[in-house]
Amino acid sequence: MHTESKKELKILCPICGGEECINKSTVNLYLSSVESFFKYKKENSDKSFKRYPTVGDIGECMKTSKRIWLCPYCKKPFEANYRSKELTIKCPNCNSILSIPATHRTLF
Repeated sequence: MHTESKKELKILCPICGGEECINKSTVNLYLSSVESFFKYKKENSDKSFKRYPTVGDIGECMKTSKRIWLCPYCKKPFEANYRSKELTIKCPNCNSILSIPATHRTLF
């Protein structure tokens, strides 16, 4: 993805529709850093973080305080929707499997 297309990407909060809920610099940083994952991913690994890209934590809804995540495949935001003891989720927009960030996992 070229830098120009990242700047043109307009992302709105999937919960309230607001622009202020999304941290645009975080979106750009996430999209540029996740590119390296696709170069080095290991399809046959038993570790989910080596097979699936980590979802991007890109903001918080100002009205509900719910976290907003970004899928690196479809580049669409969605409300964080993880379950206890799960390491992966499916993007509700494109059904791609994504790793949950280690800081958001609950193991108990």
